[in-house]
Amino acid sequence: LVIDEAAAQAEAAAQAEAAAQVLPTTLTVSLPVGSGVPGCEVTNECFLPYEETVAIGTTVTWSNDDTAAHTVTSGSPADGPDGLFDSSIFMAGSTFEFTFNDAGSYDYFCMVHPWMLGIVNVE
Repeated sequence: LVIDEAAAQAEAAAQAEAAAQVLPTTLTVSLPVGSGVPGCEVTNECFLPYEETVAIGTTVTWSNDDTAAHTVTSGSPADGPDGLFDSSIFMAGSTFEFTFNDAGSYDYFCMVHPWMLGIVNVE
C-alpha cells in the first residue's frame, strides 16, 4: 500500500509539473542560409526550428536569413495552400508574422522551394 501511494504521489507530481510547463508566446523561426537548395529537408533544417509548440495567442515571426526569396504558406506541397496564412514572396533580410489564435497543428511550406516544411503546434 505504501508503494502504491508513493507511486500515485509521484505520478500526481509529474502531472502537475507537466501542466505547469509554460508554453512560449513568441517564437522566431529562421529560414537559414542554404534552405533554398535541396538537402535541408533530409534533416528537417529548412525552417529552424522545424517544429515547435506554442501557446494560443502566440505571434510567430519567420525571418528570411537566406539569400533567396521564400514564402511561408500554410498547408502542404501535396495539398496546396489552405488559406490560413501566406507571406507572399519575401526577400532576404525580411520577416513575416502570424498570430495563432486557435489550438491545433499547423503545417506550412515554401511555395518557391516546396521541400521546405515546418509545423507549429498550438495548445
